[in-house]
This record gives sequence, structure tokens and C-alpha cells, in this order.
Amino acid sequence: MALSKVLLLISAATGIQYSVTPPTARPSTEERLKPGGWEVAAPYLHVVVKGIYWALTLCEIAVACATSYLSSAISQTILNGLIHGSNSLQALQRMHQMPQFLIGTCCILTGSFIRTRCYRTLGRMFTFELSIRKAHKLVTSGPYSIVRHPSYTGAILVGAGIAFCHLNRGSWLVICSGLFPEDPRTLKHVLYVLWGAFMTPACIAMNGRMKKEDAMLEKAFGQEWRDWAKRVPYWMIPYIIDLIIDSIVAVRI
Repeated sequence: MALSKVLLLISAATGIQYSVTPPTARPSTEERLKPGGWEVAAPYLHVVVKGIYWALTLCEIAVACATSYLSSAISQTILNGLIHGSNSLQALQRMHQMPQFLIGTCCILTGSFIRTRCYRTLGRMFTFELSIRKAHKLVTSGPYSIVRHPSYTGAILVGAGIAFCHLNRGSWLVICSGLFPEDPRTLKHVLYVLWGAFMTPACIAMNGRMKKEDAMLEKAFGQEWRDWAKRVPYWMIPYIIDLIIDSIVAVRI
């Protein structure tokens, strides 16, 4: 069980590494659209995400390996340092529960695959900041022939995967870090709130970002963009995620 979890942990972390690392250099000041709000942090956000995720992954791996060699003095030192709370034995047993973690890893790997395809399809024109590059072309092939913003589909899957992996009652962060309440009922409510606090702002931010991106491309390409928008009317996943995001934004407003 420990080996299976370690392999999943490494796979998920590798997926995160690929999915949130900018595939190209930052566009020049002349090419960039002036950022607003959270977009100011866009060039640096990936460093924070990767740092936090790898830290959580290493803690999970250390505890998973240590529980397989409980007689070792090194293992005891690791467990004493990384497990906090009144019932450490129960915490160790619950860390081997893997259904949500497996779902999360699948979401991360699927999202990473989609984003990697988008990187390859757009090439030098894929940037983490809104921009029109020199000799920019409107790409309508590959995943962009299905939806207009497939990279955000991948991002939503990656974000959900992170939440599944580390905001569940079998993760090191929740049951061993000492940062969460031990009472099961209270913990359940806290996790619901954190899931909402994690995913809702992301959906709202993406909604605004996609509208800006569409407006920028329409201004740059005119009728060519409008023809593409008629052929490919959906932002992310037809009928599903578009409606969910619009509903979330409507509730917020």
C-alpha cells in the first residue's frame, strides 16, 4: 500500500510540475495586455503552487515510507516530527485510505495531459500572461477545435485533483499536520468550506480571464475569431463546466 501511494504521489507531483510551469519565456512588455487584479501575480503564482505541492508530497512520502519500517529509529524520528495530534495511531491507519487520493491523481494527470497538449499546439503563443505575440496566429486546431479554452479545462481538473489529494480525511495535511480539528463532524464542515474557498475563486477568476482573452483575440483577429467562435461556441467542456462556472458567478453576483 505504501509503495502504491508513493508512486501515485510522485506521479501527481510530476503532473503538477508540468501543468503549472510556463512553457515559454515571458512575453515582452509591448506584447502583454496590462494585468489587473490577481493577474499581476500570474508570472509568480506557479512557483508558490509547485513549492507548496512538493512540500506536501515529500511529507506524505516520508510518512508513508516510515510507516512501512516502524522498527527503524529514523522512521520513529520522522513520525514524531511529522505527526501531530492526540491519536497518532488512528492517523497512520487513515493515511492508507486511498480512494480520494486515487481520484485526485487521475484528475491531475488528465489535466496535465490536456495542458501539455495545449502547450504543444500553441507553441510560442502559449503564455501565462494575456498577450499578443509578434507574428501571432489564431490557432483553431487540436484541442482548440473542440473548445476555445481547453487549457482552463485542464487547470480546473488539476485544481480539483489537488483538493481531492490533500483536502481529504486521509491526507497528511488534514490528519497529521495538527492544523485541522480532530472532531469528525467539525472537520467535515471545515473541509467543505475549504473546498469552496479553493475552487470558487478559481472558477470566478477563470470566468473573467476567458472573457478578457476572447475580447483580446477578437480585437486582434476580427472576423477570423468570430467565425471560429461560431464553430466552437464553448469555453471549456460543452454543456457542463461552462454552465457550472456561469452558475457560480451568478450566485456570487
